[in-house]
Amino acid sequence: MLIYFVVTGICMAQIIPADTLTVKNIAQEQGLSQLGAAALAMDDNGYVWIATENGLNRFNGYEMKVFRAGDKPGELPDDDVTDLFYKSDTLWIATTTHSLVAYILSEDRFLSFEDQIDFEAYPLVRYSSVLYAVDERYLLVGAIGNCLLVDRKTLEFTVIPIPKSKENDYVTAIQEIGDDTFLIGTNFSGIYKLDLRQKSVGIEKVFNRFKESKINCFYPFSDTETLIGTDGGLFVYYCEQNTVERIGHPPDFDTAVRSIVKWDDNTLLVGGFLNTYLLDHRLQWRKMIFVEDDGKQLQSGVLCVAKDNQDGLWIGTQERGILYYHPKREKFIPYRIKAPGSPKKDFISIFSFLRDGNTIWMATELGWVRYRPKKDDYKLYMTNCFLEYVIQKDFKGDIWGGGFESGLVRYNRKEDAFEPVPLPFQDSDIIHITPVHRDTILVHTWSSGIYALNTVDYGVSLRPIGGKALVRSRNSYTDTSGTLWIASDEGLYRIRDGKTTYYNEQLSNARVFSIAEDPFKNIWVGTAKGLNKIDAKSGTVSHFMAQSGLPNDFIYGVASDDKGNIWVSTNFGLSEFDRERNTFRNYTEEDGLQNNEFNGRSAYKDSLGLMYFGGMNGFNMFHPDSVKVNRKIGKTLIEQVRLFGKSVVWNAMYSDTLVFSHDQNVITFDYSSLNYLWPERNQYRFYLEGFDKEWRPVTRERSTTYTNLDPGTYVFKVKGSNNELFWGEPDSLTVVIESPWFETLWFKVIAISFLSLCIVLFFLYKNQQQKRLNARLSRMVDERTAELTEANEALNRSLSVSQQQKENITFLMRELNHRVKNNLQLITSLIDIQNTSIPEISLQEKFKLLQSRIYTVSKVHDILNANSDNKYLQIDRFLTSIAQDLISFSGEKISLKLDLAAVIYPVEKITYVGLILNELITNTVKHAFDKGQLDRKIRISFEDVGERFRLVYSDNGKGFDPGRADETKKMGLSLIYTLARELKGEVTIVNKKGSTLILTIAKNPDKNVKADIDC
Repeated sequence: MLIYFVVTGICMAQIIPADTLTVKNIAQEQGLSQLGAAALAMDDNGYVWIATENGLNRFNGYEMKVFRAGDKPGELPDDDVTDLFYKSDTLWIATTTHSLVAYILSEDRFLSFEDQIDFEAYPLVRYSSVLYAVDERYLLVGAIGNCLLVDRKTLEFTVIPIPKSKENDYVTAIQEIGDDTFLIGTNFSGIYKLDLRQKSVGIEKVFNRFKESKINCFYPFSDTETLIGTDGGLFVYYCEQNTVERIGHPPDFDTAVRSIVKWDDNTLLVGGFLNTYLLDHRLQWRKMIFVEDDGKQLQSGVLCVAKDNQDGLWIGTQERGILYYHPKREKFIPYRIKAPGSPKKDFISIFSFLRDGNTIWMATELGWVRYRPKKDDYKLYMTNCFLEYVIQKDFKGDIWGGGFESGLVRYNRKEDAFEPVPLPFQDSDIIHITPVHRDTILVHTWSSGIYALNTVDYGVSLRPIGGKALVRSRNSYTDTSGTLWIASDEGLYRIRDGKTTYYNEQLSNARVFSIAEDPFKNIWVGTAKGLNKIDAKSGTVSHFMAQSGLPNDFIYGVASDDKGNIWVSTNFGLSEFDRERNTFRNYTEEDGLQNNEFNGRSAYKDSLGLMYFGGMNGFNMFHPDSVKVNRKIGKTLIEQVRLFGKSVVWNAMYSDTLVFSHDQNVITFDYSSLNYLWPERNQYRFYLEGFDKEWRPVTRERSTTYTNLDPGTYVFKVKGSNNELFWGEPDSLTVVIESPWFETLWFKVIAISFLSLCIVLFFLYKNQQQKRLNARLSRMVDERTAELTEANEALNRSLSVSQQQKENITFLMRELNHRVKNNLQLITSLIDIQNTSIPEISLQEKFKLLQSRIYTVSKVHDILNANSDNKYLQIDRFLTSIAQDLISFSGEKISLKLDLAAVIYPVEKITYVGLILNELITNTVKHAFDKGQLDRKIRISFEDVGERFRLVYSDNGKGFDPGRADETKKMGLSLIYTLARELKGEVTIVNKKGSTLILTIAKNPDKNVKADIDC
C-alpha cells in the first residue's frame, strides 16, 4: 500500500507547510527530576509516570512525586530508568543496573528480581533498555546483547542472547510482525529477527543495509508493513515481500527519526532529532512547531508519546521535559488587525462591529476597519480623531459611523469612503446610532443628548428621553416585540407604545454598557457592576455578580446565543452563563482570547449566529457551538494523610480505613483531581461525615485540616471538577480515632465488672449485719409485744367503758333534745290557751308574735339537731325551709319567690339569721298588705358579694315608715338591729313599691360593720 507513496513522496516532499501546536511545558517548575523524558506510562487512576535518568516521576497535574534510588527493601534500586510499562496495579520498570523492576502501586513497594535472574551467567542483562508486552502474560525486555522473556504470572525469566552483537550494543526497539516473530532494533548492529517459539535471534539479509545504523523505533503501519525509524531516515519494511524501502522526506528534515506515534486516524507524528513532523496517509509532510501560551517556540527531539483517557497527548522530549497538548485547550482564535499602513501592529482597540454581507466592519481607535474573513484581509480607513466608537446600518442598508471628535459619518459604497454628515449642533462626540424608522436614526451624543436625524434631508430634532436630554447613552436595543431599550450612565429606559419606563435602583448599577435579549424574551443588561436579568413574565430584576461566578463585576458586553446561554465580556476575560446548569463558565487569554480586558459595548451577534467581542488587542469571532467543551473528568484521589503536618506511612490512595489514637486528632487530607487540562481551574468540595453537617463550599485548595477531633469514626469525602466545572465521583476514606484507654470498651467492661463485684460484696456484708440486727430486734420485739399485749388488754377494757359512756351521753342528748322540743311545743300550746282567754287584741298579737318566734327557735333547733356533727350548713336550704314554714304557719295566701345562692354559713350564727327572717315575714304578714290586696308577694335573695353576704328581703305591700311605726313594729325592728349586730352586719330599708330590707352580713363574724338605715 505504501509503495506508490514511497516513490511519489520523494518527489512531492519539497516545500512543506507548518502547523503550530500550543502546548504546556512541564519541567523543573513542576518538579520533574530531569528534562530528558525517556518513557511515559498511564496507570488506572490516571497518574502520568515519567522515566528519566535521575529518577521515576509521578505527575498529578500540579506537581511531581519523585522516586529515587534507596538501599532499603521496597525502595527503587536504580535512578536511571529507561522504559515503563503499566498493567494491573503493577508498573514494570527498565533500569540500567538492576534490569527489570516492578512497582506495586497498592502496596507502595518496589520489587527487584536479582534472585530470579542469573546475573553471573548473563551480567549484561542488568542493563535493560526496552519493554514490550507480548500479550497479557509475557513481557519482552531488551538489554545489552540479550533479550529477556518474562512470565509475569510465574515470574520466570528466560534469557535469549543476540548473536554477533557488538560490545555494549543494546536493544533500542521491539516490534511484533506476526506469529511470534519480532523485529529487534539495536543501537549499533541494525535489525534482528526473534523467533519466540524457538527462543532464538537470527540475522536476515534484507536488513543488511542497517548493519551500521542505529535503530530508534518501529511502528506497525499495517498488518504487513512496519515503519522503521533510524538515524539515517524513515523506512518501511514489507513483511510479505520481505523488502525494505526508504520514505522520502522534506529537504529540511534532519534525517534522524527518534519516534513514531499515531497522531490521528490519518496522520503519524514523526519525532526527529530537533524537529517534529506530521506524516499523513498520502505521505504528505507537515512540520510541527510547538509553542507555549506566550508564543515562545519549544524545539526539542521527541523521545516518546502517550495518550491519556482524557484525550490529552503527552510528549516526552530530549531537552524540554514533557509537552502536554489537549485538542480542547484552545477554545478561541484571537484575531489581530493586520491592515496595510496601520501605525500599530498589535494592541489595536476595537469598540463596535457590523456585518454587511460577507464583510465585517469595525470601529477602532485608529479608524474604520473592513475585514473580509474568506480572504483574511483587512483595510484601514484611518482617521485623525481620538477614536471611532460606533458603526451601524439603518433600515435601508446604509452604513453610519461615529466617534469621539469625529462627528457623524456615512459610508459611500461607490467611493468606498466615509463622508462626514453636517449636523446643526456642536457636539462632535457620537457614541451610538439607533435606527428607528426607514428614514430616521437616533444619534446619541456624549454631552448634548439624543437627536432624531432624517436620513434624507438631514433634519435634526432633539429627542428627550424620560423628559430630559439624555447624555452618555452609549447603547440601545430593539427587542422582538418592537420595544426600544436605551442605555445610559443614569440607568436604563424602556420605550413602548409612547410610554417610558425607567430602571435605576432596580439594577445592580446605573451605568449601563450593553443590552441583549435571549430566545425567551428576557432582557439582559451589562453594567459597571454586575449582570442583570429582567424577566419577561414577571418583570423582576435578578443580579449576577462575581460572587455568582463571574470573573469580574465590570460587564462590558452582553450577547445571547440561540440556546439562551448568555455571553459577557468583562475586565477579566469572557464568561458564558449556562442557562440549564445556572453556572458561569469563564475563559481567559489562556483559552485563546485576544486579551483578558475587553472594551465597553464591544459585543455583537450577527445574522449567522457568530459572536464578536472586541478588546485591547484585537477581537474574538466564534460560533457558540464551535467552542470546545471538555466533558472528560478524571478521578479525584485522596493522595496523602498527615498528622500534625507530617505524612503518615500508609498508602492513603489504596487504604479504606486509617486508625489513630485519641491524641492523634489533628489530621490533614491532601487530594488531587487528575484533570490535566488547566488543572489550576479544577475545583473541590469536601465533607467529613460525623463532623461536618454538609459539604463545604467550593474551593481550589487541595488540602484541608481538621483539629481536635473527638474519638469516633469519620468518613472524609472529596470530589473534584475539571476545568469546565463538570464534577466527578467522590473519593472517600474512613478515619477511626480510638478512645483513650479509660474510655475503651474493655476498660469499661472491667470497671463495670469490678464495680459490680464491689457492690455484691458490700450487699453481702450489709446482709450479714442486717441479719444480726434483725435477730437482736426480734428479741426486743418479742419483749415489747408482751408488754403491748398487756397494755392493749387494759386499753380494751378502758375503751369498753368509754363506749358505754358515749352511748349514755348520746341517749341523754336525744332525751334532752326531745324534752327541749316538747317544752317549746308546750310553751306554744300554753300561749294558744292563754291567747283565747285574753280579750285585748293588742295582747293577743303580742302573744301571737311571741309564738312565731318560739316556732322559729324550735325550727332552728330541729335543723341544728339534724346537723349536729357539722360546723357549717348550706344557708339556701335553711332559708327556704324557714320561709316556707313561716308563711304556712301564718295561714295567709302569699306567693314566695326565692333567689338563694348555695353558700355555707357557721351553725352557731344561723339562729340569728332565722330570727331576722321570722321578724321580717311576721311583720309582712301582719302589716304589709291591705285586706283587699289579692296579689301578695314576698321575694328573698341571698348572694355572695365579695367579703360579705347580702340578704335582700322585699314585699309588694304598702310600704313601711320607721318613723310612724307603732310600738310593736318598732320592737320588731329593734330586734332585727340587735340580731344584725350579732352577725357583724348592717341593715338598709328602702320603701319603693313596697318595702325592701337589705341585710349585709360579714363573712367573718368577728369583723365589725357599721349599721345604717336608708329610708
